[in-house]
Amino acid sequence: MLAELWLLPWLDFPRFAWYDGLVTDERDVPGELRVRLVREDEVAWYNALMAEHHSLGVAASGRVLRYVAEAGGVPLVLGTFGSAAWRVPVRDDLIGWDGQQRAARLERVCANQRLCVLPAASGVPHAASRALAGMLRRLPADHLQAFGVRLVAVESFTDPATHAGTVYKACGFTAAGATAGYGRSRGRDHYVHHGRPKTCWLRELAPGGLAALKAGFDSPALTGRRGPDFNALDVGGERGLLGYLGKVADHRKPKGVRHGLAAILTVVAVARLSGADSVYAAAQFAATMPQEALRRCGIRYNKRLGRHVPPSFKTIKRAVTAVDAKAADEQLCAWLRAEAAAGRLDWRHIAVDGKTMRGAARPDGTRPHLLSAYDVSAGTVLGQAEVDGKTNEITCFVPLLQAILDGRGAVRGSDGSDEDDGSGHGSAQAPAAAAEEEEEEESGDQELVIVTADAMHTQAGHVEAMNALGVAWILTLKDNQPGLYAAADAWNWEDEPVLHATSEISRSRHEVRTIRVTSQIPDLIRERLPGTQQLALIERYRHPVRGREAADACRAAGDEAPIACAQSYGTKLSCETVLAVTALTPAQAGSAFLLERNRDHWAIENGLHHRRDVTLGEDASRLRAGRSWQLFAALGNLTVSVLNRAGHRNHAAARRDYAWDRTGLRALELLGL
Repeated sequence: MLAELWLLPWLDFPRFAWYDGLVTDERDVPGELRVRLVREDEVAWYNALMAEHHSLGVAASGRVLRYVAEAGGVPLVLGTFGSAAWRVPVRDDLIGWDGQQRAARLERVCANQRLCVLPAASGVPHAASRALAGMLRRLPADHLQAFGVRLVAVESFTDPATHAGTVYKACGFTAAGATAGYGRSRGRDHYVHHGRPKTCWLRELAPGGLAALKAGFDSPALTGRRGPDFNALDVGGERGLLGYLGKVADHRKPKGVRHGLAAILTVVAVARLSGADSVYAAAQFAATMPQEALRRCGIRYNKRLGRHVPPSFKTIKRAVTAVDAKAADEQLCAWLRAEAAAGRLDWRHIAVDGKTMRGAARPDGTRPHLLSAYDVSAGTVLGQAEVDGKTNEITCFVPLLQAILDGRGAVRGSDGSDEDDGSGHGSAQAPAAAAEEEEEEESGDQELVIVTADAMHTQAGHVEAMNALGVAWILTLKDNQPGLYAAADAWNWEDEPVLHATSEISRSRHEVRTIRVTSQIPDLIRERLPGTQQLALIERYRHPVRGREAADACRAAGDEAPIACAQSYGTKLSCETVLAVTALTPAQAGSAFLLERNRDHWAIENGLHHRRDVTLGEDASRLRAGRSWQLFAALGNLTVSVLNRAGHRNHAAARRDYAWDRTGLRALELLGL
């Protein structure tokens, strides 16, 4: 779509501005500009002015927004913004996107299709550039509100024979180059050569906007959500997944080895991501992978056969059965920690909880139990440790946190020493994590790390260890600590006001959550749990909702009166109270933040454990040989984390989508290979 600046010499027009039938002398025009959207009832007036003063006429196409820059009620500059041109080689080369990315993200680019400077603007210094700058400041928010699309860049075109593009240069546009002199006449593939090449201009509307258009995954610039950028992770070379898995000691004798252990594990990871939930299914998927996918997985090239040969079922089975699953689990978690660190937030929420693998079994017949640390903020598993059958999660809690927050690749023992699994990498620090720590030390910036756990881990030793690690914590109090629970429950909560409440209707029930907070900590809690800054009482009210009429009434009632809401429809109201202590100060965490973190702790159940149990079929698995169950649990963590980072909410549908690809190439892109 042709867009052009048309700057009119004021000498060619009378020194008056025509506005809605009123004549205004230019000397009455002040220098202060005001940019606004043209209302629907003003479109006819706007088009009349544009048709009169712009040589290219009124034409506008696509999602159109019209702006006018006024001074003292007098229009000075008109600007029309519409949809971007479908294909402009110089623009596409500057952005660096391919045809598929352009088709998917072209709507994120807007075109300045007309910019008309009216005669009245001759008395205002730099009217054109000031007006265009004001329009560009308003454009992203106005476009999002009008069309629901977040813009990241804007383009325009000028005729070099008549305009040098000075206004666009002043507003930060970059000249992409000259077009070939073609214009689209009909449809996407019909072009006519008009012989008048135009200069294409491009400008970012959001930091990193042009880079986001060609990125493999939607970055925060496109989504508008504050969070880690999956595209920012350097996953190639020694810091990539293959590099981390290459640190796992190969249990096989070198003679006769055709496939590297890291390559086999990567193939299994891609197969797991694409829907393979068993060793046989992974081998079946590997047999269908194309040559490019096998090459990117690290499978060696067979010169005699002239191709990459996928590992067979027996090869994969032997590798999965005999590999040091603990070392592989540690390296996969180290890679995921580096991935989470690529898009660092101001704060991170780490939820710690355990899960029993009901389908698997140890040689003694007991069910394996794994304690996981899940980064709720990034949707990534940061670490995992096996809980010995003769103990419980309490002994593994502190070593797991130390392994994560110290950036070590091995989980420390309960005595604080590093456990070496025999791979030679028990205490090796992940290179990406080490680099991240060095950057933090140099900059002096420390992110706020918040750890949440269930009442089992409300232990004095855990609190002291977390204080030593410099992390904040939110813990719940229950009857396993009767003295602490009684001290917190005895506080006069009736005198504490409800500081925040939320109301939600989902799954045929109305749920209201309220929170009361006090900074006056009882002496017993302060002594037993040093560093406690706030004490909170969280109440959860819920009652069933049947029918649209009841749902609308509950929605209208909100969080005001959950008891009356339930009584009016004769439904049973249940109430659950939770007492929580936290090391977060009131300045660090208000009542709304604490209530949200308390609820988000259960993301480890819904976002990780449920998905591994149901979506990945972990409960139905009957893995017995060696420690293959731990390897598949680690690959399950990898699958969940990667799909979360890629923005998939329905993991079952995402795995089907990647499975239907039948090449594994899309899954490899998720893994950065």
